[in-house]
Amino acid sequence: MAQKISSYNSTDYEIYAGIDVDTKSFAVTFKDRENNSWSKKMPSEPKHLYNYIRNNYPDKKVICVYEAGPTGYHLYDYMRKKNQPCLIVSPLSIPKAPNQKVKTNRIDSVKLAQELKSGNIKAIRVPEGPYRDLRYLVESRENYAKMQRIAKQRIKSLLLHTNLNTQLIDADKHWSNRYIKQISDLECSYGVRTRLNMLLVDLEYARVQTLNILNNLKKFFKEHKTLNNYRRYLESIPGIGFKTASSILGRIGDPRNLNNPREIGSFFGLVPKEDSTGDSINRGSITHMGNGILRSLLIESSWIAIRKDKELEQFYHRIRSRNNPKVGSRIAITAVARKLTHRIYCVLKEERNYNVH
Repeated sequence: MAQKISSYNSTDYEIYAGIDVDTKSFAVTFKDRENNSWSKKMPSEPKHLYNYIRNNYPDKKVICVYEAGPTGYHLYDYMRKKNQPCLIVSPLSIPKAPNQKVKTNRIDSVKLAQELKSGNIKAIRVPEGPYRDLRYLVESRENYAKMQRIAKQRIKSLLLHTNLNTQLIDADKHWSNRYIKQISDLECSYGVRTRLNMLLVDLEYARVQTLNILNNLKKFFKEHKTLNNYRRYLESIPGIGFKTASSILGRIGDPRNLNNPREIGSFFGLVPKEDSTGDSINRGSITHMGNGILRSLLIESSWIAIRKDKELEQFYHRIRSRNNPKVGSRIAITAVARKLTHRIYCVLKEERNYNVH
């Protein structure tokens, strides 16, 4: 099996293959060092691509890349098993011309091949073994949590639209059983009641499935000692609980592959934008290029952390006081979240609990 690579040196290769992956076909563009390029369409079976490379470039060093998407890791796994270097890249990291009007599979493959040859590809880390299973569990939990939010929003919208919200004793942001029973007992027309009952069923289904997934996650960690230790290290950081810890591990994969704290920040989308000209470097707001759900969880953890950690609380108020009152809180809590990424990196790399000073 080929060594897993998440970075590469373009000068080590002679042929660069950009692949636009579709359920029915692969659009592949090959480029050589002299910038000659040629495109080919083939069935969406990894073996066809591998055989084409082996038959046409038997003595050449070939590297492939494709964008992460709904087809998952099947192509990557096959190529790696065959000792063929292959990278996966986030679609957001591929530059797009502002005036581009035409988008085809071939054009996308040409762009990928060019970026690969130029050495500009920043590959994502592909989770393997238990880390991949953990990611599937984490994504399931996130999906059902989203279903809950949507169901609640639709119920609130219907109550507001029909003025039924005025009949509720109080608005319970935690959606307790008592609050849901109030909604179930509301007197309303047949059509509204039917719609409301359907939404309540959706909400209950999502809640039950979320609990099931959480129980499965706990069982999963019990069966994987190394991952469970990493989870405990993360939960030793003030503000980080089980859900956030499991999501972090599910997204970043094996912590041994991390090289620096900035990589953790990029997973969360908390790396500041940077514009450099000559000797001057201007840093702006965060890039937002990481995982939005993970970022929201860390921001939520940051609010908890400043209540538990005196050092972070003082840091938060110091940053907040330096900025415009309208945006001070947001800027300060984002800065706290960035500090948490450094703590996350330290406990994972050093394999230890966090020591509160």
